[in-house]
Amino acid sequence: MEAGTPLDAPVAKVMTRAVVLMLEGIPMSEARAIAVQYDYNGFPVVTQEGRLVGVLTKGDLLRVGRAAFSDAAVWRDPVARWMAHGVLALRAGDSLRTAVEHMVDSGLRSLPVIDQDDRVIGMVSRNDLMTAIS
Repeated sequence: MEAGTPLDAPVAKVMTRAVVLMLEGIPMSEARAIAVQYDYNGFPVVTQEGRLVGVLTKGDLLRVGRAAFSDAAVWRDPVARWMAHGVLALRAGDSLRTAVEHMVDSGLRSLPVIDQDDRVIGMVSRNDLMTAIS
C-alpha cells in the first residue's frame, strides 16, 4: 500500500489477508502456543463454520496466566470462555477513515474484516493504517 492513501479508500486495500484464526473450542493452552508462535496482538476467534464470534488478545492470555497461578486447569478451558465477545469488526468496503475512528475510539490495536456471512477475510492493524495515511 502506498503512503498517502485517501481516507475514503476501502480497508480492503490495506488489510492483511493472511489471518491466523482460532477456533472457539480449542483449549487455552493451544491458543497460548499459537500466540507465542505468531506474536500478534489479537486473534479472531471463529466457529467451526468460520463465523467471527470473538477476539483473543495477549491481555486475555495474561488473565488466564494469572488465573493459572491458583488453578493450572484453566489452560484446558475453551477459548470461548476467555475471549472478548461482541467484537467490533469492519467490512472490506468500509473506509480507512471509519477504520481509524473505530480503532481510536475502541483502543484496539487491530480489527478483523468480515464478509457478508461474518467470515473473517482480513485484519487491519494500527501499522496498516499508519502506513496508509502517512
